[in-house]
This record gives sequence, structure tokens and C-alpha cells, in this order.
Amino acid sequence: MLLSSVFFYCTPDVATTFGIINITNNPELNSLTYPKYYERSKLNPKTKRIARILLQVVIMVAIFAALLWYVGLGALYNALVNIKVEYLILAFASYFGINILFTVRLQRVLKKEGIKTTFGRTLMAQYAGMLTSDVTPGRSGYILTPLYLRDQDVPTSKSLSGILSIQTIEFLVKVAGGIGAVIFLLQVVPLVNWQHFQDTTGLNGLFVAGLGIALMLVGAIVLAAVTWSEKALTLFNRIANWRFLKKFTGGILGKLEEFRESSKKNSKAIPEIILLTMLCWILKGFEWYFLGLALGITQIPWIGYFLIHPLVTALGFVPITPAGAGVQEFGIVGIFTLLFAAPISIEIKATIGAFAILARGLLIIEDLAGVPQIVKTSGMLFSRKKPDTPTT
Repeated sequence: MLLSSVFFYCTPDVATTFGIINITNNPELNSLTYPKYYERSKLNPKTKRIARILLQVVIMVAIFAALLWYVGLGALYNALVNIKVEYLILAFASYFGINILFTVRLQRVLKKEGIKTTFGRTLMAQYAGMLTSDVTPGRSGYILTPLYLRDQDVPTSKSLSGILSIQTIEFLVKVAGGIGAVIFLLQVVPLVNWQHFQDTTGLNGLFVAGLGIALMLVGAIVLAAVTWSEKALTLFNRIANWRFLKKFTGGILGKLEEFRESSKKNSKAIPEIILLTMLCWILKGFEWYFLGLALGITQIPWIGYFLIHPLVTALGFVPITPAGAGVQEFGIVGIFTLLFAAPISIEIKATIGAFAILARGLLIIEDLAGVPQIVKTSGMLFSRKKPDTPTT
């Protein structure tokens, strides 16, 4: 999914920003390298971009409307007003700890490439990357984190390769967590609940879980191959250079070699990445556990949150809405209802719905700490002086 995010963002505009290719002041390169993009840009790219965003927003609103109808708006309100603030604070503290570990992880990877960064600035870049991912389809906005590291003179290709390496390991951990979640659910969920879930939604719960695990595994394998394998990179270059694909891959091909060279260095950090990722996973289990206690959910033990989280949050990478908004929430409601005796009361549905909404809201509220860094980086990008046009 992150690989698709790279291509999603590597349109000519963003490719120029990353330094992958410069088409801004080169009309000939515009028309030859990206003929269809250039032709569309003459039409009205802003209108198309706005239309795409509006479509995603409409889908998101429709999904949330269906969710509110399912759990009941009045019952949802009652669940939220009776929240236990002390446990909510502990959930916020757990997520803060996760971002601390994320920052340490990123610093360790960059250090393997000989790059030193300050903890405070890197933490702000981490928050900025997370906030961007909170509002972009497939959480692809996290790929812009290298931009937020520019105030520390971190080379884009090196920081991007480090993030790709981190995300590869994280996907593999999520696969392991997804498998663990399925085993956990098979052990604790009565057969009647599985049948009730299928009758209510028309979906086979195990099939959906298995599909999610398979998609995460494929994504991890592709990322690992592109990041660390020379043969895979050669094959990828050949495929990407096919005539009908080249217009989409564009200038990113020239940077993949740099990514691979950097990845050789940061691959030495794999043991540290795995350790820190596992610690983040443990803290995420506590974040959800405390959030559950804040809403009075005592039926799910910590190990349940620990195992279910990677499986459910994978739905956040579904790119039909910003950060899978609505899709992930429905996934949480669907999986959590399996853990309660069927039929599920409206109060329990509302409590689980409140959990799903707060699980996202908590992240967005804390990620707002990255706003100053986004503003600062935007100012740096837009304040660049354009090169003077030579006079003849």
C-alpha cells in the first residue's frame, strides 16, 4: 500500500518537490515526458482535484452516516458523555509514548546512514507526517515526512528509503499480528457469533480477516523486494518502463537506485526497527485497552486489543476515503461485536461505535502538534526564489 502511495504522490508536481525531476521550467519536458498530464493540466487540474476530494468526502460521510444509523445516535451520545477521563488521559499518554518510539526509530535508521538529527525537530516531523497521513487516502501522506525533515538538511532519498524500510518491517509485524488476531478470535468467539455476523453483514468474517492479512503480506513482500533486492529492482525497472506504465512511474525510476543504495546502509538497523516496532505495538495495545476502560468495556482483555489492533487498523490503508475514515470504524465495530454475546444490544453497539470514533479522534487531536512543522515546511517550500530567466 505504501508503494502505491509513492506512485500516488509522484505526479509531476510532487516529483518536482522531491527533486525527482524538474519540469517546472521546462515546457519541452512537460509535453514529452508527461504528455497526458500536461494536456490535462491545460484543461483544469484544480477542478479535477477538487472533484476527487469531494467524491472521497461524500463516500466518507455516507459511511459514517450508515455507522451512526447502525449504532444509534442517542445511544452513542450517552456513551461519550459517560466517558471516564482518567483512562482517556492514559490512552493519550500511551499514544505519546508511541510517537516517542517512532521518533527514536527514525533517528536510529538515519544514524545508520550517517545522518544526525535532533530529537525535538524529528519528533515534530514525525507528528507532521502522522497528521498528513490522517487526512490522505491510504494514509499515503506519511510519505511526505522527508519534506518535514528538510529543516535538518536530511537528504530526501535517504530519509525516504529509511521510511520505506521502517514501513516494510511494520507491515510484516502487522501480518504476524493479523494471524495472531485470527487465532485469538477462533479461540474466544462462539460459533453462533460468527453466524450472526455473517447473517447481519452478508460477509464471512474469516474470509475478510484472511484477505486483510494476505493484502498486508503482499504489500510487505513488494516493499521488501523493492527496498532490498537488486533483482527485484531490475525487474521493477523493466516493468515500469513499459510504454503504458512509464507515464505513471515517471521520474521516480531514477531515484529508486539511490533508495536501494541507502537501504543497504539502513538494513543494518533492522533488529532495532523490529524491537522498537514491537514496543510500539505493545503500547498500542495499552492505548486501546485504556480507551476501552474509559468507555466501560471490560469484556476484552489487553491481549485482545494487542492482537486485534493490527488487523483492524490495516483498513485505514483502504484509499477510498481519507485514511480509510469510516472503513476502519466499521471494521472495529464488526470485529468487536464478535466478542460480545449475540444478539448485541443497542447500548453495546453504541459503546463500540464510540470506541471506534475515539480511536481515530485521539490520534488526530495529538497529531495536531505537527501543525507548526507543516506550516514551517510549507513556508520553506513556497519561499524559494525561482531561478532567474536568462536574458538574451
